[in-house]
Amino acid sequence: MKKTMVKKAMLFVLAAILVLGLGACRQEDPPQADPPAAADDANQEADTDDTDVGNDDAGVDEDTGADEGADTTDEVATPGEVVPFNFVIPGDRPQDADAVLEIINQRLYEDGVGIELILTYIPWDAWDHRLNLMLSTGEDFDMFHVMNDRVSLSNYAARGALLDISAYMERYGENIRRHVPEMAMRAGQVDGAQYAIPAFWLESALAPEITLRSDLLDQFGLDVPTNFDELTDAFVYVMENWEKPHPPFVPIIGAGTSTFDVDWKSYDNWPFHVYDNIFYVNQDGTIANWFETDAFRQDAENARRWFELGLIDPDVLMVTNDLLGNQLNAGHWFVHFGTIGNVEPLRTEFPDITVDDFIWLDMDPSQPRVRPYGARNMNAVPLSSENPSSAVKFINWLYASQDNYDLFLYGREGIDFNAIPPQNREDIIQPGIDAPLWSFADWMIGNLDFIRTGTAAPTITNEALFQRNDDAVDGIASMFIFDASDVQTQMVDVQTIISTVISPIAVGVLDYDTHIDAALQQLRDAGIDDLIDEFRRQFEASR
Repeated sequence: MKKTMVKKAMLFVLAAILVLGLGACRQEDPPQADPPAAADDANQEADTDDTDVGNDDAGVDEDTGADEGADTTDEVATPGEVVPFNFVIPGDRPQDADAVLEIINQRLYEDGVGIELILTYIPWDAWDHRLNLMLSTGEDFDMFHVMNDRVSLSNYAARGALLDISAYMERYGENIRRHVPEMAMRAGQVDGAQYAIPAFWLESALAPEITLRSDLLDQFGLDVPTNFDELTDAFVYVMENWEKPHPPFVPIIGAGTSTFDVDWKSYDNWPFHVYDNIFYVNQDGTIANWFETDAFRQDAENARRWFELGLIDPDVLMVTNDLLGNQLNAGHWFVHFGTIGNVEPLRTEFPDITVDDFIWLDMDPSQPRVRPYGARNMNAVPLSSENPSSAVKFINWLYASQDNYDLFLYGREGIDFNAIPPQNREDIIQPGIDAPLWSFADWMIGNLDFIRTGTAAPTITNEALFQRNDDAVDGIASMFIFDASDVQTQMVDVQTIISTVISPIAVGVLDYDTHIDAALQQLRDAGIDDLIDEFRRQFEASR
């Protein structure tokens, strides 16, 4: 077919262009979640070639490739025809993948979707390299997962590696459009082209996140704090009367920390959001260096106060992720700047604790929360796909019913999970693997209208993360994705200064007034002004 010939010609050009390497992609820790599902033996082995592929600056004329690919006239399958749909994802294969995929594909056949699901998994440590190789060589697959905080959708689009699925969405995406709001759908667009289907699985209007243990309030006869001073007084009282050997320091990691956002909603310049721990974006359109704002000064001064009162670990700069996790799981804390996903570990030392023994603290309920993004996780169609409509058809089927969603995400009821009304689940953990025989991560393809939350999570966690906040306002930059490819050197250098110089100020180890001027100068020397200028340029161009 002419379309296939054009695609292959373009992919030959793309492979030649991308051979320079993807050294500029920012590497971050993968999201913390249950292991995703996988299937089929194809492409299971990670490529061992050490040559990186990809070039952030490379591009392909999309008028002759990606855009023309969305011609749905070739996508009408004959009755009974089933085409393979290869979904490439990061992570490890669950134990019963073959058995569950057989059930899923039988249902897809009975529902007349016309596709056979194949899941190709790639280990986390090989994900970026292997995916880039598949994209640059034109390997035939049909959908892959995009994590915008790892490698952005705009980065893939700039390389000409994606297919515009706008026409397929119009023809086959009725359920997707019904369950994914426009604000989130636009997060999957670049220059007006729909390159990805967002996973609207999480309410992002969270900051500031403050989880308080109400069981400790009850134990010590304390009222629920309504402002920072009251929280401080309550925290001091808990610390002074704590009887366990490990003090309940506020659980934070000093190295790399850039915010102490316990009181943002009461600040005069609220509402705003801080992107990448660098870019301050106010709802009025102001873009600034976060560390030069009055809000950061207030954060740092609050942290210093807590440090001097002994509420922050004196060795906070040495705290690691493992130490933080151990502290949270042991229950050696009173207030946490984040959410708790499982109360079971806390019952070792607090056997009577329940999912209702936590409060989501709000310093100023009269102020709205800001939704900083529509979606960070999404699924895109590569230019090489021979069946590009299959991605839309599959997710549209997924969002057609709760039964479809449950089967793919949680597996077989009574074997992999138990459904608990109205919208919860209990995973059936298998001995020896500490996981169900099948599961697929909600964060990768989930939707708030279908997601089942775990019964071991605090009630307030499920309410905050997995229900739409009708009172939240969409952030002015919620549909904007920053591409740092052209300022990657400055990004790395600035992050180094934040971790080594700013962090001690941010967590109260060093006094703000004494040390901030020298720290800001080091940020400028590292190129933070270039980052701010590039962020502002891209943001204004996107409006």
